[in-house]
Amino acid sequence: MRTLSRFRRQGLTLLEALIAALLLAVVTVAVSQAILASQMQTLDVMHRSRALELAEVLMEEILRLPYDDPDGTSALGPDTGETLRGDFDNVDDFHGFTESAGNVADAAGLTYEESYQVFSRSVSIQSSSTTVPAFVDPIEGLSITVSVQDSLGASWSLQTFCAKP
Repeated sequence: MRTLSRFRRQGLTLLEALIAALLLAVVTVAVSQAILASQMQTLDVMHRSRALELAEVLMEEILRLPYDDPDGTSALGPDTGETLRGDFDNVDDFHGFTESAGNVADAAGLTYEESYQVFSRSVSIQSSSTTVPAFVDPIEGLSITVSVQDSLGASWSLQTFCAKP
């Protein structure tokens, strides 16, 4: 009788083994879900960062140009003969500029890597004025908006005011 009770205490019953396997499966699924959620959040942050990077780079490219057109014209948008981005010689020449998904390129015309090609970009420039409390008169200038949109319809935009010198 003693040998039988010792033998019983050394092993697991079938029910205990099934409960342990079920518990292990539940824990594995929970850990997998947490890892998946973390990876999805990381990918979302990277996606947003790329979109904002594209907007910031284009905004910097626009703002490095002079406010006034060297040719003396004052119409918003590219002047006659300025058909390529490299021809733009002042800030307002970018009004109406667009790049479609798959064709997003830097200032030199080199396309960005594939992970950036799901985005499209556009620029809108409007004449505007702003009032600064420390100044009496409103400040004239241009309101510049760079918009970036992904293939799913999400969009991001940067806006700045460029004061007329």
